Amino acid sequence: MSYKVLTRYLLQKSPSVQTQCRSKVIMTPGETLHEYLQNGRVPSGKIYAKNPAIVKEKLISIAKGGSNQLQVITDFDYTMTKAYHDGKRGLTCYGIVEQSSVVTQEFRDETRRLLHQYYPIEVDPHMTPKEKIPLMLEWYNGAHEALKKCDIYKKDFETMVQEADIHFRDGLDIFVDLTFRMNIPFLVFSAGTGDIIDACLAQYDLKRPNVHTISNFATFAPDGKLIGYEKTLIHMFNKNEHAIAATSYFGDIKHRSNVIVMGDALGDADMGEGVHQPGTILKIGFLNDKIEERLPIFLEAFDLVLTDDQTFNIPLEILSTVTSD
Repeated sequence: MSYKVLTRYLLQKSPSVQTQCRSKVIMTPGETLHEYLQNGRVPSGKIYAKNPAIVKEKLISIAKGGSNQLQVITDFDYTMTKAYHDGKRGLTCYGIVEQSSVVTQEFRDETRRLLHQYYPIEVDPHMTPKEKIPLMLEWYNGAHEALKKCDIYKKDFETMVQEADIHFRDGLDIFVDLTFRMNIPFLVFSAGTGDIIDACLAQYDLKRPNVHTISNFATFAPDGKLIGYEKTLIHMFNKNEHAIAATSYFGDIKHRSNVIVMGDALGDADMGEGVHQPGTILKIGFLNDKIEERLPIFLEAFDLVLTDDQTFNIPLEILSTVTSD
């Protein structure tokens, strides 16, 4: 059976995404990605792949493997959340902390200074990860030290999220619910603040038994006061097996060799490296900024690159081809 026939068969056999979910997204499986793989163009013009033939092979392998062989690994900031909403820049984990009433103005001033100093380095396509890592460590450690001075307590993270204007990508809620119904592990692997992420997932009803978070979590005194952060610091350039060597996550699901990896930074492409005996790993990159400048390097790191796309349409379409076991 040819790729074209098999892909069409898989897509037609897939269940439709239901519209009763609260998300605004209503889509038909195969509507855009299938068109791109067949003729190299889609109506939006926002899907790119260096090698569509390899993408086809991976999609078919993941679909044939079924839900029992699949796991999902995704970044949080600007991957699960929108990079832009109504023309405004979305909030990151650290942005949620910064804009809250719980922290001091001194904290805000310091974190903004750090952002202006280090963010251009993070997205600089002309610097290597090796050159960036020491500077990223300075950024993270500086932000954590500034937060320690604010007399923060564990309960304050819930308040920060309640005060924030957070926007998840359209269709993410459907995607998370489908992974739960299909018993597919969903790992949020983030260099952000784990306490904020878990509070966001809980508040927006995205926390399911199959959803796990590996991130930078604070440590607290017996009275709940923040006193520091866990020893292993996760940043955007070590999001691989080295950052989670002390966890049992991948060992617990070692039979799941197929992986959908999603992220908005080059370092996110390595998040599947901790998988035991990997089979098919499909990497999806959300390219939100400096698109023309960064697209070539994103195409080297990811199988599919989605430019300025604030939805989960494509991941939903892919998941719809996977049969439940």
